[in-house]
Amino acid sequence: MDLERPWLDQHSPTIDERCRLLALPRELLLHIITFVALDFTPLDLYPHTVIEMSRCNRYLHDVTNNEPWRLNTLWPRAFRQRFDTSAIFRRQLHQWNWQKVMKLRCKALYACRAFAAEPTNQVLLDKIQWEIIWDMITEHDELNMAHLLHHNVHVAAIAAFHLDQHRDRRLYPVVLPILSLLVNYDFSITSHFRTLLSAGPGHSRIVTEELSRFAYNFEAADSLITKHMPLRRFHASAQHVNEAPTDDQLPLTFYPALDAPAAALHLFFATFFASHPSLYNVIPSCIPIPLFQLQSDMFDVEYLRRYERNLFIHTDIDAPHSWAEHVTTLPSINIYTDSGFASPSHFVSEAHHIEGEWLGYYSFIDPEDEITTQATEDWFDGPMRMSLRIVPMEEVNETTTSSSFFISSSTAASVAAQNTGTSTQWPSRWSNATDIDDGRKRRRRNDATITSNTQKGAFPHAHLKQCPLTKFEGTGVDNLGSFSVMGLIDDTEDGQVTWEKTYIESGETWEYSGRFALPMGICGRWGDEEYGGPWWIWKMANDSSPNGSGSINTK
Repeated sequence: MDLERPWLDQHSPTIDERCRLLALPRELLLHIITFVALDFTPLDLYPHTVIEMSRCNRYLHDVTNNEPWRLNTLWPRAFRQRFDTSAIFRRQLHQWNWQKVMKLRCKALYACRAFAAEPTNQVLLDKIQWEIIWDMITEHDELNMAHLLHHNVHVAAIAAFHLDQHRDRRLYPVVLPILSLLVNYDFSITSHFRTLLSAGPGHSRIVTEELSRFAYNFEAADSLITKHMPLRRFHASAQHVNEAPTDDQLPLTFYPALDAPAAALHLFFATFFASHPSLYNVIPSCIPIPLFQLQSDMFDVEYLRRYERNLFIHTDIDAPHSWAEHVTTLPSINIYTDSGFASPSHFVSEAHHIEGEWLGYYSFIDPEDEITTQATEDWFDGPMRMSLRIVPMEEVNETTTSSSFFISSSTAASVAAQNTGTSTQWPSRWSNATDIDDGRKRRRRNDATITSNTQKGAFPHAHLKQCPLTKFEGTGVDNLGSFSVMGLIDDTEDGQVTWEKTYIESGETWEYSGRFALPMGICGRWGDEEYGGPWWIWKMANDSSPNGSGSINTK
């Protein structure tokens, strides 16, 4: 049904009637309209003034709604005035409809502000397009964060976290990564994960039970959120190629590629340090934790992994699914085909970040406390310092098959086969029986050859590798003594980091596993199901990496 537009039927002034605006030269008129579109207020981002101007007469309506310059000049300039665009152009996404994207962003921000004002209204919660919000966070360089905070996105995410505890925690994979990043700009977020300290000596837990379970209740806590993420490890094994989850198995239409359990552990540590009344008494040689400034290039790998996952959804699942149709911000086809992206022979990787000087903490619960008291307390042995470097993959077949590292058995077999001269395809959800030969030929080219044949450092080449494994080793020290480190990063498991920590004097060995959560560092768990806890390490401020001194504020 056609909408009525009475203003279009009204008499339109002409130049003869001395309408001074329309009497101006066309170039000047377009400049004026563009200038009007650049004006906005923090809580009213959409250029409503331009819309109102276009309703003055038919000529202005035609200029602002039908002529090509609006797509090439008016809306791109209005968008750049409000939002960061460096990541958009770097990722080659700038051929979109700028007016539509701006409308989606404003709508998502307004929905967050509305839900933050009524934090128990599930109808308002369901209207939030979290994918749009995540794009704004991970594209931030200078402008986006102010809009997110002005529209209370952090308040909305906190309310969603609490409300979702009664909705099977469906949004945990979305809101936990969002809160982990926004806590760097509003540290008061941690107050919502803090328990009230009781006067009784047995009640000393600082962090809420809901968040603490991710730190100590390993498998049970992860299953609370990973059950909503069946495609989370779609790159881990070729056996997933033909799996087609139903709508009931995947109620989420979007979730970030930043690991949700790792984000939960970062929030755990941030809450503990923000809330404990006497840190320097309970933590030996306590060092304050850092806060980080976000830059869009830190999330290029997250974007590529999320994009690759959505290509899989569109390509490998024959039957259309309603949840697959809601992806709005990622291209439905591979725009980086020439780079090898989303192919069996190339893997998205951030493993090079492992090199450098690291500082962090690990926590645990004393088993005797659990026996003698009803409550438990988080214990810290003091800061942990490590110096890590990447080493060649020599004798990797022995390393990867060790029980110390939790990479997939199919990955270990593939690596061992390559070392013995046997050609075996890397495990990938893109693999199939018809492209093994082509994949093997591409795999035999080393990374140096790929770099020399493409633009060095160009996107996304700098984030792609042909070998999915990266071996690293190093040394470290904590309050228990010096130790050595040997580990692997597995890009078939979204960059899972696994390593052994062996104390030099005692020979005692502990197993660590986690994932990158840039720019905060790496978060994970150590020990086993019977004894262990969370750990978090970050790049030290004097490091030359993008996560170094330029991006850290110390709390």
